[in-house]
Amino acid sequence: MPISSLRVVGRVAIDETRVRHVNVKNAGFVERIFVNYIGQRVRKGDPLFTLFSPDLLAAQEEYLVALRSRAALGGDDGQALIDAARRRLALWDVPAAELRRLEASGQPIKAITFRSPAAGVVTKKDVVEGMKLEAGAMPYEIVDLAEVWVVADVYEAEIRHVTVGTGATLTLTAYPGRTFAGAVAFIAPMLDPQTRTVKVRLGFANPTGELRPEMFGEVLLALAPRDAVVV
Repeated sequence: MPISSLRVVGRVAIDETRVRHVNVKNAGFVERIFVNYIGQRVRKGDPLFTLFSPDLLAAQEEYLVALRSRAALGGDDGQALIDAARRRLALWDVPAAELRRLEASGQPIKAITFRSPAAGVVTKKDVVEGMKLEAGAMPYEIVDLAEVWVVADVYEAEIRHVTVGTGATLTLTAYPGRTFAGAVAFIAPMLDPQTRTVKVRLGFANPTGELRPEMFGEVLLALAPRDAVVV
């Protein structure tokens, strides 16, 4: 008889492609933090913390000297110095807004403000005011939960019915009577030898943040009808 649907248990998980790490490329001292706790929501461009770094201060001075020297050097030489100094600051993740403020004031900025690279939720915070950050430190991790994964285990006898793009609905005990629409995005190439199941990952839009990672629910996969023997 034809099989048109398949019910499996699913677990809500973060979309790993939407994880952003905020790191510093120069050692420095944190003067102020604006995002204070894990779970806080941020928008792209929101200030996270300010950092005083002697290396960044010296690089700003070089940039200002290049700007002041442009008139004297003129031509391509003057612009080349400016471009090199500006590129160095940009490679150290100095935001464009801070560069514009530096150009307008003509004075080096003691503590550079680092901003969120994406909208999302803070899932890691490893910084307090006054602490020293070494180059390569990761003070924040931010996850965009506007889309999430739902991970389900499908038995090997049923996996042939599932393909990438297969539509699905999710129901949760937290929201009785409601369903969320998604689709299969990935099917694991390996079988779990202990459970004899294959991991299937589904993508779900989550604009309101109601789908929280680690929630469990029931996933109904809408399969293309195929003949199968039911015991």
